[in-house]
Amino acid sequence: MKKLLIIIMFVGLNGFSQQFQGRAFYMSKVNVNMDFMKNMPPDRAAMVKSRMKTATEKNYTLEFNSNSSYFEEEERLDPNGQSGGFNWMQFVTGPAGGSIYKDLQSKTYINKKELFGKVFLVKDSLNPTKWVLTGETKQIGIYNAFKATVTREVEERAFGFGNRNTASEETNNPPLSKTREVVMSAWFTPEIPVSTGPSMYGGLPGLILEINDDRTTMLCTKVILNPKEKIKIKAPSKGKEVTLVEFEQISKDKAEEMRNMYRGRGGRGGSRRIN
Repeated sequence: MKKLLIIIMFVGLNGFSQQFQGRAFYMSKVNVNMDFMKNMPPDRAAMVKSRMKTATEKNYTLEFNSNSSYFEEEERLDPNGQSGGFNWMQFVTGPAGGSIYKDLQSKTYINKKELFGKVFLVKDSLNPTKWVLTGETKQIGIYNAFKATVTREVEERAFGFGNRNTASEETNNPPLSKTREVVMSAWFTPEIPVSTGPSMYGGLPGLILEINDDRTTMLCTKVILNPKEKIKIKAPSKGKEVTLVEFEQISKDKAEEMRNMYRGRGGRGGSRRIN
C-alpha cells in the first residue's frame, strides 16, 4: 500500500505544470526550557518572559513553484524596542532562521542569516532526509495530509546567567551545548506537489503543512495557489558568503565570546558587532 501511495505521489509531481506556483503562510512556536530564569528577580523574569514570547512565536511566508521556493519571516515591530546590534535572545533560542531560498532542481540552498549585526549568506547542498511514511493521515484545512517521521540528533544549547567571579562558575562551567535524539514528524499533502516546506524542511512528495521538530512546531494556516499576480522568486545576494560548517563555527565562537563577556560583567551583557 505504501509503495502504491509513493508511486501516485511522484506521478503527480512529475506531471504537474511548470507554471504552478503558490504562497503558504505558517505560524510557529518554540518551547524553551525556562530553567535559566529560576534565580532571576521577579521583575527581570517578567521582562525576559515577554521577550521570549516575541522571539519564539512568529509568522512566516513561503513562496514556491515547481523549481524553487523562498521562505521568510513576516516583518513586525519589536514591542520591546530591541532591534539591531547584540541580541542576547539568540543565546537561548539560537540564531534567527533568516530567509531561505531553495533550488529544488540542483538541490541547493542559500540561507540569509543575521548573526549579532552581520549578514551572512550560508550556501550549501540540501541534505536528503530519510523520511519514513507511517501510513497515518489527517485533514489539515481542505487538504489530505500524510505523516512522515525521521529520527535525528539535535543540539541543546546551555546558557547560564551566573554571578560574577564565583568559584563554582570558574571550575564547573557547563558545556555550551550537548546533543540528543528526537523524532521529527511532518504532515504533507500530495495535492500540492512541490517537494518543499517551511524553513529547511522538505524532501517529501508534497508541500509540508505541519512540522513537529523537538520543541519547534510549525503549522500552515493558509495556502494561495496560482495567484493572479505572478510570484517572482529570487535568490538573496547581499551578505558574506560562507558554507554551513563555516557559519556554525562562527556562531559557536561568538556565543562563547559573548558568554564569557556576560559573566565578566556580572550578568549585565553588552552590545557588540561581529567584525
